[in-house]
Amino acid sequence: MQVKPDPATTVTYDVGQHRAFLSTRERGRKVLHDLEDHIPPGTSLLVINFADVEAMTVSFTDEFLRKYYSTLATQDDGPTSVLVTGLNNDTRETIVIAFERRELLAQERLGDDLVLLAASDVLSDTFKLARMLGTFTATTVAEQLGISAPNANNRLKRLVAARALVRRRGVAERGGKEFTYSALEA
Repeated sequence: MQVKPDPATTVTYDVGQHRAFLSTRERGRKVLHDLEDHIPPGTSLLVINFADVEAMTVSFTDEFLRKYYSTLATQDDGPTSVLVTGLNNDTRETIVIAFERRELLAQERLGDDLVLLAASDVLSDTFKLARMLGTFTATTVAEQLGISAPNANNRLKRLVAARALVRRRGVAERGGKEFTYSALEA
């Protein structure tokens, strides 16, 4: 079972409201602050829409989107899931360049599917399996991919930090804690 976003707690932020061509770190900071001001507590899904953006510089993207995702990776609050939409080839390439430098990744809605931007093949394969499984444990991922449980946990941590997966704490059958993970429904 995949996580279905609650429309009541879904927020869409249109980056194109600022301009069709976005450049400079200063503008990136302004757009970042505007985005943060538009995310109410309890947001389950944040959709960052680039549909009206024709192009953006790496410096703008680094100051805006890379900083936002870096912050997400270090905190537990904020939206449960984040995805980007409406990218063209130029804006997608700019995000990939900015994110690869910092080893970050983002989830993109591409048509009726969800894909990862700036992810290694290993993380992309793990994400594809997660989407296929819906809800699962790290042990399931380790078994399916033929990797160790710690390796599976490390991959899943990166996907959770990017808000591409949702992690919930539960109680294991043998006692102790066990996490379940869920992929977002496209």
